[in-house]
Amino acid sequence: MKFQAPVVRKFFVFGFLLLLSVSCSKEEQSGTEILSSEVRSALTAAADKVFLETSTPGLIALVSVDGESDFLIKRGVSNLVTGEPIHENNAFRIASVTKTFTGTALLILADEGLIDLDASVASYLPEYDIPAGDALTVRMLANMTSGLFDYSNDPGLWEAFIESGFTLVFPPDSLIAIALRHPPLFAPGAAYNYCNTNTVLLGLLMEKITGKPAHQVLHEKVIEPLKLKNTYFGGPFYLTAPYTHGYYVGDEGLQDATNWNPSWGYTAGAMVSNLRDMKNWARYLADGALLSEAMKAERSNFGTDNYGLCLESINYKSDLWVGHPGVIPGYNTQVWRNQAKKITLIINSNTDNDFPAQNLLIAYVILLGDL
Repeated sequence: MKFQAPVVRKFFVFGFLLLLSVSCSKEEQSGTEILSSEVRSALTAAADKVFLETSTPGLIALVSVDGESDFLIKRGVSNLVTGEPIHENNAFRIASVTKTFTGTALLILADEGLIDLDASVASYLPEYDIPAGDALTVRMLANMTSGLFDYSNDPGLWEAFIESGFTLVFPPDSLIAIALRHPPLFAPGAAYNYCNTNTVLLGLLMEKITGKPAHQVLHEKVIEPLKLKNTYFGGPFYLTAPYTHGYYVGDEGLQDATNWNPSWGYTAGAMVSNLRDMKNWARYLADGALLSEAMKAERSNFGTDNYGLCLESINYKSDLWVGHPGVIPGYNTQVWRNQAKKITLIINSNTDNDFPAQNLLIAYVILLGDL
């Protein structure tokens, strides 16, 4: 069996480079309803097109505008065996959207004076003997400029995972060991490269600083204060009902990937949530909830690569969206907020094949940006 590791960042950037090549003229509108019947029809048509053209069994999209009624689109099923329709109350794996929780917890600890963003990783985690660790800062981990190899690009990791029947547990130390078998891609701070190793190291750093497991830090610092009751660190296997099944299509056909062990994602991609919590989380991210003004500014320094501190941005026709994509076998998730227009977009598909949620997001950003 051949297994394709998640490659969301490559395709996501490519898609938006194409998107940004579109003409940037736009007429200003004010005081008008955004989710008009015409716009809702266009949003529906875009969702139908993506649903029909991709391999996803189910697709759900929430378009929420402050002061207007939410617009919810549901297509397909959450369980191919029972035929249960996709449902807005179902839990799903949010994959790399996890990084936004890790980044928020990191910045809270920085606000508390427990972590210095510009201190070296070697000063905090000398036990890992990270190449150029004295020059590599915490900030570089968070903004993806460390130069470290991404462990999820190591074929051996996936070979071992497949051989285990997708049950193998990957302790975070083992993920770092896999990454360090490979030389760095570039010197710390010299370039940008999206890398799960960075966010796993941030999780290990938080554990060392607090003396608590990463999932407990995320719960105490972020999830509990914001009352995100359906959001949790998704390990080792099973989701809390009700949930949407996730499906992976490979050489051996369709497989139910719902309960494949997510430990390889750790603080880079192992969390679970649902539509309602993600709607609230998108707004909290954009508002900078729980953070000081200084840390809000630190996180939102997106630079030329549109990546801040565990937070991503999209610019289209002077519209700024902030959030994060997520891909894990069986699920593709998009969580975004346009603070100027007060629009939240949450999209989830129950396959990562063909990136259905990403394709719909691109269509929606263009559609809403052209208003």
